[in-house]
Amino acid sequence: MPEHRPQRRRVLEALGEAGGLCTARTVDSDGDVIVCTLEAGHYDPDDWPGWKSGNSDGTPGGWHLAGGSIWSDVGAACFPHAAV
Repeated sequence: MPEHRPQRRRVLEALGEAGGLCTARTVDSDGDVIVCTLEAGHYDPDDWPGWKSGNSDGTPGGWHLAGGSIWSDVGAACFPHAAV
């Protein structure tokens, strides 16, 4: 299973091995909660994703990532590093 996928996170949580993952989350337009799938401590608001910095590489930079969603902690529907 590729890293940084929500399914991988669910498996690690079920095994009790998700302690090293980021706990930041956001809510999408459908009201679904999306939890970051990157390693804890990765977040750097100054390391912008490629599409925000003028590149189209699709990488998250230092922002949060889950599947195809990339977000920072400043969004209205974002919960930075809160307990899940």
